[in-house]
Amino acid sequence: MFDLDDTLVQAGTYVSPRVIAALQAARDAGYVLSVCSGRTYHIMQRAVLDSGAMQYCICSNGASVMSLDDGREIMADTIDVADALDCHALLAPFKPAWNAFIGGRAFFEWKGASYMLAGKTGAISRAARQSNASAGLAPVRALRLASRGARYVLRALANRNSHQVRSILPYLREASGGVEKIGCTIPSATSFDEALGLLRADGRFQVAQMRGTELEITKRGVSKGTGARWLMDHLGIDARQAIAFGDSANDLPLARVCGTFVAVGNADQEVKDEATEVCGPVAQDGVALWLEDMLARSQQDGGRQ
Repeated sequence: MFDLDDTLVQAGTYVSPRVIAALQAARDAGYVLSVCSGRTYHIMQRAVLDSGAMQYCICSNGASVMSLDDGREIMADTIDVADALDCHALLAPFKPAWNAFIGGRAFFEWKGASYMLAGKTGAISRAARQSNASAGLAPVRALRLASRGARYVLRALANRNSHQVRSILPYLREASGGVEKIGCTIPSATSFDEALGLLRADGRFQVAQMRGTELEITKRGVSKGTGARWLMDHLGIDARQAIAFGDSANDLPLARVCGTFVAVGNADQEVKDEATEVCGPVAQDGVALWLEDMLARSQQDGGRQ
């Protein structure tokens, strides 16, 4: 199971051909492959979905599971509309920039666009972190990654399934099938701590604290870990057979349900601390190198490990 952004995907948009080849080789060797992303299905990077390697998608931090063979949603565990509206009202005094994932589509408030591009968790900042985490990465490549990040944001704004709106409130009210995930960025660190405390005290929500002042909110008990556990049960796969890859706080639940959790070299330190192993950074195709080595060792042993 693979996180996307900053694990398989560089600067929001670029997927190395070596990564795609390694994923395809793993599937050819008999492994079942799944995306495991905070993204909703329709805004995932097509380079990964169209590679033919992935068979499943765990979406929106575990709120939905899709079968790629037939495009069906095979599991959903969403936030009730009333609870989503209460969450919005609870944090309204902090004036956050909101986004919401509903029915596979994404709704972003316009005021959050600049944060997506240049904030602490924005595309340019992510590219800079990838550069710092990759020893010997030439400045010109760092600039190229930042440029890709900027283009990613512009494409995200234009994606027909990614809607730029003045307010997400009308879309929350009309979400008859529930809300997969709500996200927000809080303007100040002091306000962020208070908002996080209110959400946790409320008890109805699962909250992932991302880099900077960004929150990802799902239904209580719903995380990438529960989505992964559901898919493993659905397929009859023991946790000891499961391998997952990630880089940030919303990937920590994966570390707790999989036999092997691999943090990429650019991962947050708290993620590395819980990892079974650490591979190279995304800018150096770390996941591809790990898979290539694993498949080579498995072949030497006469079969899949």
